[in-house]
Amino acid sequence: MNENQSAEVKTGVFYRNLILNGIVILLCVIFAVQVFLFIREASAYMKVYEADEGTLIQEVNSQMYEMLVENVYRNEALGVPVKGDMAEIYAAAHYYEAAMLYNAHQKAGSAQQAEEKYAQMQAYEEQLGDYAFVKEEIWAFLGMDTENIK
Repeated sequence: MNENQSAEVKTGVFYRNLILNGIVILLCVIFAVQVFLFIREASAYMKVYEADEGTLIQEVNSQMYEMLVENVYRNEALGVPVKGDMAEIYAAAHYYEAAMLYNAHQKAGSAQQAEEKYAQMQAYEEQLGDYAFVKEEIWAFLGMDTENIK
């Protein structure tokens, strides 16, 4: 090989190495960005958010009692401070839960357990305040016959 061909070969090898190194660096940057995005998405997925008063009121008005109970328990677990009508809404959620279990126990013939749930219903009924209207809505929602309720 002459000197001219040797220089061309060296230059070709240099450019080929430069391109390959550039591709490796680009792939490393893409990988790092993907790892960052994955970690950010995973951390956001694991967060538990509290339900505010407006959301709880909307769930009561829409008769979404299952979601209401879930959000109330989540708020209680997170230690969310009770503000405004939230205490009465919490009572409505607990009333729904007790009424649902009362209805199930009564239909199953478990008189003692139904009796316990009825006592809970009465306790939560006293705490309903402005949300006392939900009592009849819950009975209708659960298909409970008002004559069969104590």
